[in-house]
Amino acid sequence: MQSVSSIKIVTGVKDLLSQMKKHPRETYSEVIERLVTDSHDRLPFHIPLFYVRIRDTIHTLNHPIELLCERDNESFILYNHEFHLLATAPNLQEALMEITHEFEENWKDYVEQDRDKLSKGAQRFRQKLISLISEEI
Repeated sequence: MQSVSSIKIVTGVKDLLSQMKKHPRETYSEVIERLVTDSHDRLPFHIPLFYVRIRDTIHTLNHPIELLCERDNESFILYNHEFHLLATAPNLQEALMEITHEFEENWKDYVEQDRDKLSKGAQRFRQKLISLISEEI
């Protein structure tokens, strides 16, 4: 049995996925995997990241991070160079979970560190991360 976890899906996207089900018991993960497999010739494609997890709390980003998705043999590769994100996994759901973990690690490494100990470039990256989340963390 594959491990399962949950991710947040915007209501409009969830409605679209529901309409794309081939049968009522098809899961969203199955629909997404089928769509990605069917569109293999159209790779790479973009996936917007709307939510991130920081210290077990889900936060909505002020503007989504565009993730580029490619497929290499049997793995999905998600990445965004601007925010130093990279994940490889056998399915899209696991890749998205890994990307949220990568974001959280970047947050810990840059935002939760003493600002004075960061280089100028690291301080700019820190500000870029902070600008993504408007609520207090």
